[in-house]
Amino acid sequence: MATVLFIVKATIPRKKEAAFNRWYNYKHCPQFLRYPGAVSARRYKAILGEDKFRYMAVYEVQDEKTFRALMKSGHMKALRRDYDRWFGKVSERARFAYTQVWP
Repeated sequence: MATVLFIVKATIPRKKEAAFNRWYNYKHCPQFLRYPGAVSARRYKAILGEDKFRYMAVYEVQDEKTFRALMKSGHMKALRRDYDRWFGKVSERARFAYTQVWP
């Protein structure tokens, strides 16, 4: 079974970083991980490069079928709505998804 990495890159203004970190760690990750088939949620901050997106969240789900169901789910709509409520007006996002390739 090939896992899927769902990546969301975001710009977060420096003055909002502390609030973003609290929200992400204590509300968003636990909410995401409640979805059946969600495996992990990690976040990274850029330290090198010229990408305008300073943060990258990497979510892992068990397989492509689960990923596609998640994207259509009310669970994902609630996650997006919550992000937009807190940070939608001050940040930009870009989404990517990759499935593991087996030889």
